[in-house]
Amino acid sequence: MAGATNESATTEVGLVLQGGGALGAYEWGAILALLDFIDGQRAQRKSMVLEVVTGVSIGAINAACVVGADEKADARTRLEGLWNDFMIKAPAFVPQVLTSNFAFYEVPNFYRFSPAWNLIYFYQTKELLKTLRKHVNFTALNASKTAFVVTAADVECGTLTWFANRQLGDIAPTAIGPHHVLASGSIAPQFPWTDIIYGGKERHYWDGGLIDNTPLGAAIDAFDPELNIRKLLVIMNLFPLNARLPNTYTEVSERVDQLRFGNRLRQDVSTARQFNKLISTIQKLAARLPDLPKDVEDVVRRYKEVETIEISLEPDDSLAYPYDFHDFSQQGIERRRDRGYELTLTALREHFAAKTAAHEGAH
Repeated sequence: MAGATNESATTEVGLVLQGGGALGAYEWGAILALLDFIDGQRAQRKSMVLEVVTGVSIGAINAACVVGADEKADARTRLEGLWNDFMIKAPAFVPQVLTSNFAFYEVPNFYRFSPAWNLIYFYQTKELLKTLRKHVNFTALNASKTAFVVTAADVECGTLTWFANRQLGDIAPTAIGPHHVLASGSIAPQFPWTDIIYGGKERHYWDGGLIDNTPLGAAIDAFDPELNIRKLLVIMNLFPLNARLPNTYTEVSERVDQLRFGNRLRQDVSTARQFNKLISTIQKLAARLPDLPKDVEDVVRRYKEVETIEISLEPDDSLAYPYDFHDFSQQGIERRRDRGYELTLTALREHFAAKTAAHEGAH
């Protein structure tokens, strides 16, 4: 059983997108950077494929635009159209604080305040279903060679449900439609749950981020087990560890959300790195054993050593409300997009340069 090489013929990329409302504009820019980087690698005759995209909430919406496209140029167009539809636009002389706060009432083509007397949600999200149908080619998504996975929380069972366009480990395939993406983003108590027939029964789903805001496991399951294929997991982190001290109730709420949604990612990445060390050790030992039984070799091959790049999508000084989930103002979205692009392209270049230097140094 041969060991994996550092410089393999093919690199499979898994992209993991978190939920975070308007912070998803960082992911828009990050996705553009990743697609450009893949194009750059191919221009150098290096094989790199987008193997899987997983997402939660706004990350699920971004993921649907990427996989529900005919090719990368189409994905770029669909993302731009989606976020243009979400923008709260106003004349330049209107302060950004006014346009960003308008999102507490509604975001165009996304959600609207619901004055109906009910005790389970504040906004209705019917407009988002129309927006998803407009910007996502669900026929292409379900036929795509790129695996697509979104998660939602079952309100009654309290368990996490995975919706995938093809079989991934124990996850059965589902014909993905707008409601599956909406279910992943049905954050409570702001939005109503989404009803979906699953397993022959109507189930009720809230935002998957309530249980796990970073679906790493499904992305890893999508990778090819072959040892000579490089497996790269790119994780977009919308919730940086460090932040300034909050000065208002709103900032306190934002900081609580950062800690709530971000710490699980740090635990999962730490666990993944520990598994990588264990898997690497097992593979090296297996390579030294002559005539390894096939059933043992199959077990060894089932566990995959994965490179991880965690890209912290942190703001710069140009953003007046850097962590505001509700800032769908045109200025806020465009600046987050540009910042996400810059951070991601830099991180990818630095990661690959370091790996190449390490490989050359070993020889």
